[in-house]
Amino acid sequence: MNFLSPTSLFLFTLAIPIIGLYILKLRRRREPVSTLMFWEQLFKERQTTSLFQRLKHLLSLLLQLLFLALLVLAIARPQFAFITKSARQLILIIDNSASMNAVLKLDPDNPSLETRLDSAKEQAGQLVQGLRFIDEMTIVSNHKQPTIHTPFTGHQKTLREAILSIAPTDIRTDLKPAVDLAYTIAETKPNPEIIIMSDFHAVTEKTITQFQETQSEGQATEEEQESVEKPKLHLIRIGEDNDNVGITQFRVRKSIVNVFDYETLLTVVNASDEEKRCSVELYFNDSLFDVRPYTLAPGENKSEIFSNFAFEGGELKAVLDITDALSSDNVAYATLPKREQISVLLVTEENPFLEKVLSVDEKLNLSVMKPSDYEAAPKTAQVVLFDRYSPTNISDGNYMFIYPPKLETGAHDSVLTWDIGEALETPIITDWERTHPILQHVHLENVLIGEAYQITPPSTAQILARSFESPVLFIDVTQNRKVVFVAINILESDLPLRIAFPVIIANTIQWFQHSEGIQEYHLQTGEVLRYKFESEYLTNTEIEQVEVPAGRTQHTLTVTGPQDKSWDVPIENDEILFEHTQQAGFYKVTDSNESNEEPVDEPISDNEETEEPKQLWAVNIASETESHIGIADGIEDLLTNSEVLVGSSFFRYPPWIYLVLLAVVLTVVEWFLYQRRRIE
Repeated sequence: MNFLSPTSLFLFTLAIPIIGLYILKLRRRREPVSTLMFWEQLFKERQTTSLFQRLKHLLSLLLQLLFLALLVLAIARPQFAFITKSARQLILIIDNSASMNAVLKLDPDNPSLETRLDSAKEQAGQLVQGLRFIDEMTIVSNHKQPTIHTPFTGHQKTLREAILSIAPTDIRTDLKPAVDLAYTIAETKPNPEIIIMSDFHAVTEKTITQFQETQSEGQATEEEQESVEKPKLHLIRIGEDNDNVGITQFRVRKSIVNVFDYETLLTVVNASDEEKRCSVELYFNDSLFDVRPYTLAPGENKSEIFSNFAFEGGELKAVLDITDALSSDNVAYATLPKREQISVLLVTEENPFLEKVLSVDEKLNLSVMKPSDYEAAPKTAQVVLFDRYSPTNISDGNYMFIYPPKLETGAHDSVLTWDIGEALETPIITDWERTHPILQHVHLENVLIGEAYQITPPSTAQILARSFESPVLFIDVTQNRKVVFVAINILESDLPLRIAFPVIIANTIQWFQHSEGIQEYHLQTGEVLRYKFESEYLTNTEIEQVEVPAGRTQHTLTVTGPQDKSWDVPIENDEILFEHTQQAGFYKVTDSNESNEEPVDEPISDNEETEEPKQLWAVNIASETESHIGIADGIEDLLTNSEVLVGSSFFRYPPWIYLVLLAVVLTVVEWFLYQRRRIE
């Protein structure tokens, strides 16, 4: 035994004055009386009880000394080695993933039901209540990444506040990062115990094997445990198996057939052992536009593609009309962008075939210009087609050259690095890249060509079609310029009369606009929202600015999420990074000064001085694993009852508490003896 405050033992010297007061005899006063008859009788009675009186005084002295000893020991705060060695360092992991939002018992008449997370926090509070004074605990929440809410402490109020601060999320489950963190922390502690509260619906085989090895080592002898030095592991399951139906996919993407159109993929899964009948309601900007019935066999999932929407630019929402244990996967979100209008400039003397193909596409804003007018005209088109014409220079952009004439050396910009050679007589297309986006769904067999010439492409070019003698179609892509070159005169061929001709033109424009991939504004919960825009925007618009310590200003945008919760996010390197996507729903990126405006999905134009960068993002759970809310195979035999984790009630408080209580009891006994002496 040792003491936390050994200097307090000097208080034992107070026993000296206590003993002195008991030994000290009071000197009696002499008083004359008229007779001693009555006093002699009293003196005889006092002599018969003097021994008993001395015993009572001695007992009172011993009680006073014992009282002093208890108080001094309490102040010195004794520590016993056998108690200190049994101190536990508890690492409590509480799963707050999407599946923990499932209710424990389904009751349609009670909308405010207790969820698995609520039950886990309640049981965690009971564990905190049962901690001994020597125990310490740290609180960790986990979905797919762990978060430490408080370091090791035995202060119960701090632990309870940390437990209450754990918020529900819609993020998928991954216990491995939290388990790895717990084992790393346990290596630094003498007597660690890992407690995991979860529904254990998604646990990898590797993690289960790790659990099994730890628990088998925890049942070994003390000598074996000392050699292994593995922490104790307790798995506490929250909730029971429940039926559930959920939406596991709902996303908008560009159409595979036509990049200017959109299509939506919806997938519904029945994660129960019974057949389920339900319907999916589809909303656009909160207005119902379609209802689809579903009949799902046990474990079945069905997918459906919706296309050819009559509307554009807004919020899509799918709602599963069913009452089940997990309501968060009954709603899914998607964004439907505005269809883009592409400005196209055709520079030609006259080509009715090209003009017709480009004018019938409603997604294109076509302008036709004579070659003589091009050099002096402003260059604002997104795509420029040169028909039998070659400009003296070109800037950055997207260009298609169709049988341009050969210019004299030095008469054109150095970026036009191809070399036009001799004319070809009736060339035949022998091979083409069928998998390239420009030539998808295109057949070029037996195309009759009357006029063509030899061409030597630049070294950076990719040849897409060739004849025996020379390439007839190639592309050249640099950092800020894309060029498509056609070495045949389409007016002197039968290509305009074939289906391949409009397909090539449409594919080329699509390739110009989307060669870097299709931008899809959807995320899974927990993923980082990244929004990048042109740096010139900062110089042309007024965004809220925040002072930073260096005296500079930092631009910010506002992100508004579910329940109208908003965050001001700084712009760094022409982009924002936003990580608070724990809840499924819509996230709107707006100017900080106009956060209440409706989101717009149009590209920023230099001509629109007042337009702010706005973008709507859809964040979903999108996980079939989270919809299966039963327990994973292999976990059931490893579960622990939470009641066995409560420590011994006798050693729940430090020894000085018991010493003080015993001193109080002795005080009551002494008071009782004193009152007896006074009465006698």
